[in-house]
Amino acid sequence: MVVDPAADPQPTLDKAALLARAWRARLVAYCCDFREGLDGRGRAVAQARARQQVAGAAALGRLLRAGLRGQRAEVRYELGHPAAPRILAAVRRERAELVIAPAHFHGAARRTLFGPADWPLIRDCPVPLLYVRPTRWPAAPRVAAAVDPLHPADPSAALDRQLVGQARRLARALHGSLAVVHAWLPLEPVVAQSAMPGLPVGSPALVGRLLAEAEQRARAAVEALCRGGGPPPAQPVLLRGSAVETLPGFAEVEGLDLLVLGAIARSRLYEALVGATAERLLERVGCDLLVVKARRPRRDARGGLPV
Repeated sequence: MVVDPAADPQPTLDKAALLARAWRARLVAYCCDFREGLDGRGRAVAQARARQQVAGAAALGRLLRAGLRGQRAEVRYELGHPAAPRILAAVRRERAELVIAPAHFHGAARRTLFGPADWPLIRDCPVPLLYVRPTRWPAAPRVAAAVDPLHPADPSAALDRQLVGQARRLARALHGSLAVVHAWLPLEPVVAQSAMPGLPVGSPALVGRLLAEAEQRARAAVEALCRGGGPPPAQPVLLRGSAVETLPGFAEVEGLDLLVLGAIARSRLYEALVGATAERLLERVGCDLLVVKARRPRRDARGGLPV
């Protein structure tokens, strides 16, 4: 978990401790602290850095003892800047399976405010990244996975299965409920009319039939993702409209506590870029967010095509 010792409250402590207990996981508290004047050279600066290293680690230890409610955590305190590369290096050193970081939520605007360290972390973090707001989870949190099973660049829905698996794992650990949500954008009438040449343009029957068939395919794909995987059972949800427009409202109306979504663009080139839809969603959804990076395809022994 990433800890900002100056923050009040500390949203990562309670939630990280809860997950660590549920999974019997090793919990590591990491703090990257920047202090003006301690990034220079010379003997005096080196001595001041050494004193701050000891004092900072001790202060972090006291903060953890007060906030973790008996849950043990290992302390990693580091002086330096910028934060994102150092956090990513710590993730790799510790072989972390999950990173928990505080998100800065603006209450009036009901949106997340990401700083300069957040986007590199979202883009490059090799493991799921949980951004948490300064609230506690209820006794039975509502967890949802945002999927797109009909995406042409992911016909096998590999990323969606990964998202549902992560969401189910969290819901199970927290004794919560699970929903699998697909924001389905209906076929535009112009596209529908051109899909079957020979029929009159503007035929309401044609447009209606094509829309009904597309919706049926979308619903079947979501229901397929919900099957299996063990408890808790997943509720399929089909929203009509774009993900950016419908998911934030769904999260608010349904009282979601945690939304799981993929942040990597599903291009055939597998570029490590934050997808445009995910980027806008991250800043609009008002609940905790688990950002999952799509696994890149393995290549054969000759370094050729994905296998």
